[in-house]
Amino acid sequence: MKHIVIGTAGHIDHGKTRLTQALTGVDTDSLPAERAQGITIDLGFAPLVLPCGVQASIVDVPGHEKFVKNMLAGATGIDAALLVIAADDGVMPQTREHLDILKLLGVRFGVVALTKTDLVSPERLEQAKSEIAQLAEGSFLQDAPILPVSAATGDGLDALREALSHMAGQIQAHEQGRPLRLPVDRVFSTEGQGVVSTGTVVDGKISIGDAVMIYPQQKSARVRALQVHGVPCEQISAGTRAAVILAGAGTEDLSRGCTIAAPDSMLVTELADVWIQITGGCPYKIRNSSQLHIYCGTQEGVCKLRLLNADFLTAGQSGWAQLKLTKPMTFRNRDVFILRFFSPMLTIGGGMILESNAVRLRRDRPEVLQRLARLNSDDMAERLLQRLDDSGCVPTDPARLARYCNVSPEGSGAVLSRLQQCGHILPMENGAVLSERMVQEKAAQLQEHLAQWQSDYPLMPGMPVARLREQSFRPQEAAEQILRSLAARGALQVQDGFVSLPGFTAVFTQQHKIMQRKLLHYYRDAWFAAPDRKVVDEKFAARGALYTQVMRHMLFNRLLIPLSPRYAVHHEAYAQACVLLQQLTENGVGVTLGQFRTETGTSRKYAQLFLEHWDSIGYTRRVGDAHFRL
Repeated sequence: MKHIVIGTAGHIDHGKTRLTQALTGVDTDSLPAERAQGITIDLGFAPLVLPCGVQASIVDVPGHEKFVKNMLAGATGIDAALLVIAADDGVMPQTREHLDILKLLGVRFGVVALTKTDLVSPERLEQAKSEIAQLAEGSFLQDAPILPVSAATGDGLDALREALSHMAGQIQAHEQGRPLRLPVDRVFSTEGQGVVSTGTVVDGKISIGDAVMIYPQQKSARVRALQVHGVPCEQISAGTRAAVILAGAGTEDLSRGCTIAAPDSMLVTELADVWIQITGGCPYKIRNSSQLHIYCGTQEGVCKLRLLNADFLTAGQSGWAQLKLTKPMTFRNRDVFILRFFSPMLTIGGGMILESNAVRLRRDRPEVLQRLARLNSDDMAERLLQRLDDSGCVPTDPARLARYCNVSPEGSGAVLSRLQQCGHILPMENGAVLSERMVQEKAAQLQEHLAQWQSDYPLMPGMPVARLREQSFRPQEAAEQILRSLAARGALQVQDGFVSLPGFTAVFTQQHKIMQRKLLHYYRDAWFAAPDRKVVDEKFAARGALYTQVMRHMLFNRLLIPLSPRYAVHHEAYAQACVLLQQLTENGVGVTLGQFRTETGTSRKYAQLFLEHWDSIGYTRRVGDAHFRL
């Protein structure tokens, strides 16, 4: 059976609760204070099977301005609205505020019930309809039916049921592929069952025996029992009201504002990047650094608004911002939220979470605003590509990408396949994907890096692949495939373990060979007495670039072994010094500076250079005055 959730909305005393009872037979005012005062204070719930066979759950919300926060909790996860307006009063302040909230929450379907028709004249009825049509203009209710009803006489109830049934047929079934999420709107204890949490399953499915996590506490629990309007169930899907009994959780762990979700599927944060929209009737300027109430799901909190592209926003304007929360809250990307003033308590706007785990951004930066605009796009392809761009050259698993974008793997899979066909993403051998734009940026970086390397080491056939991978890829697992892909495109060339720019060939001329022989002879004559690089530079400075190129080539290929930034020795001298060290440190004994100086027949300065070099590379370790081979 298809399930939908319908939320009532409207001003106090316009008959929402009485109309709900007339439709369902359930009096949703269950609190003693509600019955004593004759007003709805908190949320009420009732089932309604529509003529088309759809199972609807009606969430009856309070209409008093003091209880708008309760109305907001009840509006979480609703598929459609039943806007209730009394014919005698017409449009009132909470009528407008509730409609603003529904628009900000992205509700797309609704019906208007014009109640108390038995109390007004035909002329007043037509006047009220005209007021409602004017109110609904430009909103999702613009073409919605306006149905006169009387809960007292029953007139119009059948027509209302048929209108709700027709509306239900237009609402698409919920996607089931996203991880479970159930924002808790009510918690109570019952004898023999324990703690019961209720809410609307807005994402995924929940089954008896499932492991779940309670957010924002991030406490683990397990589903012990499930009900839908008092009827036990084995499994409940998105779009359905649910009562959940958890094993491993008590009243101290659960309250309105908590979320029951799949383990590790939610982010707990205190800073979020957002798009915000100010209501058309907001009478104030919303300034940068304003402190506001935020409502998201069934959560309520306080935040500081940090506008990113304006100093203030006025009625009807939108913009990019960051919300700094005073306490941790739980979001998924693309969640919608409502903003209200502290005083007066007035709904001034709302928006969408674009980055739920944000870092502080700089204001008025074009690149920052462009990124947020792509994350706010209605085009899923744009959002997926931006998330891949954010990952750089780190391969992203498609399932993880879908969770991060808060879409189902099935929905994102088709889009990723299309993007791959269009050449916008690069598939990896392990099934992960990369942004082609990031691969091209990496290609430009590598070409710049290789150009510098080839300028510094023109005698090398290129940069060793291992060195390039270590310096240019974090992490390194995608390096080999990216390099192969770029080589296949002609962006660079990979051969015999070296990477170079296309067409590059190292040329070791006769002049280079002569210079190398001279330098090797010079260093071999010095043997253990490592020449100071400054002295060598001065001696061969007249040869300019030729000397520099050969020196770099010899150091890289370890024909000369650097002992420190200023001193290097001939590779044969280094090998002999290593043999002496091994002989002096046999059987685990250590060698002192004096002993090594004596054995090498050199000065204290050069003996110390060798020993400190070996200590620095972890070949030896100094303990007191002795050096021990590891």
